[in-house]
Amino acid sequence: MALAICRIQKIKSWGVLARSEAHTSRLVDIPNANPDIRNLEVIVNSDNLDLETLVRNKIGDQKIRSDAVLAVEMLLSASAEYFRPLAPYEGGVYDKQRLDDFVEAVVKWLHSSWSDRIINAELHLDEITPHIHAYLVPLDERGKLNCKALFGTRSKMYELQNSFAAAVAHLGILRGIKGSVATHKQIRKYYAAVNQDSQILDLERCLPPTQAEEASESYRKRVIEILSPQLEIINYQISERSHILQQKAELKQTASRSEQLRQQLERELKILQATSSQLDLPLSKVAYELGLNQYKQEDNALSLVMQVHECTFDDAVVWLRDRFGETQMLHAVTNRALTIAQQTPTTMFVPPISDHKHWEEVENYLKQKYSIPPKLLQTLHQRSLVYGDNSGNAVFLARNLNGEATGAYLYSLNNHNRFSLHPGSRRSFGWFHLSIGGANSESIQTAIIITSPINALSAIARKAPHKNRTLYLALDNQHAPLPLELLKTVPSVIVAMPESRIMSLRKILPHVTSDSEYKEQQQY
Repeated sequence: MALAICRIQKIKSWGVLARSEAHTSRLVDIPNANPDIRNLEVIVNSDNLDLETLVRNKIGDQKIRSDAVLAVEMLLSASAEYFRPLAPYEGGVYDKQRLDDFVEAVVKWLHSSWSDRIINAELHLDEITPHIHAYLVPLDERGKLNCKALFGTRSKMYELQNSFAAAVAHLGILRGIKGSVATHKQIRKYYAAVNQDSQILDLERCLPPTQAEEASESYRKRVIEILSPQLEIINYQISERSHILQQKAELKQTASRSEQLRQQLERELKILQATSSQLDLPLSKVAYELGLNQYKQEDNALSLVMQVHECTFDDAVVWLRDRFGETQMLHAVTNRALTIAQQTPTTMFVPPISDHKHWEEVENYLKQKYSIPPKLLQTLHQRSLVYGDNSGNAVFLARNLNGEATGAYLYSLNNHNRFSLHPGSRRSFGWFHLSIGGANSESIQTAIIITSPINALSAIARKAPHKNRTLYLALDNQHAPLPLELLKTVPSVIVAMPESRIMSLRKILPHVTSDSEYKEQQQY
């Protein structure tokens, strides 16, 4: 099972940026990297400028705070099983088609998510597993240097991981475990540790000789300067060993829980198989009625009738009813349905691919017809919540409350705003929803339930600014489920929907108010 890998490192000084560029561009010797292999730029710096100049040009003349993040380095890859499925442990080997598909998906994701804020990206092939280093200048929707707005909270980091995983999901690459306790080291120090051989300090050889008339403080500083690189590697390797031991203990516990779950599922499967075999018509009776002396034991009643009579499923059902009655016929149909369900793996939802060429058309349509502010649209587009697909549809991503994509609403711009669902959407598993105003860590004070994603965006524009944290959630149908556990904790739930829908919701959530009632309350 191949997992998506997305790491970031915040760069806060020009010196750190220069050292990062020296590593990425191989301006210095990199242990464990093959110097005979050439790395490739996948987002090209056409003017051949250094990173500092590119970052300064992108920031412009705005004032830079002393603690500001100047750039973000992204490390994007997948576990070795994806690049070399037949030889995961052979470092430096990869399947070219798989690599090309991965690079194409990553570059498309970088462009759709961050646009021209990505100033450079390079594919590294000279180490054990292919990976991409991309540099992002963290400008917010106002063009201000504001890394906190992009990556400042745990939920935003979850969104980043979800977005990247969705971009490579069609390649069979899965998202890592959400909320994992595994920590992410700084990229530079991580490489310094894992790419070095184990270090052994021989003090007789490592300690420099004292110089004539050298003060003790001067000698101490010289020793620290000489030994610091080795000590840093040793410290990180010790830390890595402790981390591996901890992971081993956690994996042991996980394996134990997995074994218990496997045994439970095995017991349930045996019960299900026993039940299904009791439900099915005995094949011997069906074969007798069909005039057969021989038949395959793995057949079931319906498939046997369909094979012999070369008929459709419906005709086979009618035949079984006429020969054995409705009860036995229903048993046969149930058994076939169970067999199909058991043999069909559960599919994951894969969002439609963003098409940058159609985004401008979608953006102009939403601005002109629904007066949705450009900054709001740009923010949603950067988060891959609203975009255009390759058919020219406006795509509104549906998610569960953990931020995981569950479906996509498609609006045809050329067919009177016709609504449809993207194939594979799990409609009852999530909603189009947005949280606006207040701090990200603040609890939701107001929830506004509305009829469609477009109406939700229009309502956000009308009600801005939002002083408190406000949730906008689209219920597109009377059968759409509600996140009841969340809504019960929200002080104010406003429903901008027809009166009949409001009345039905009040039976479940007594504190629901209509949009008109809420406006009246605000006047007093």
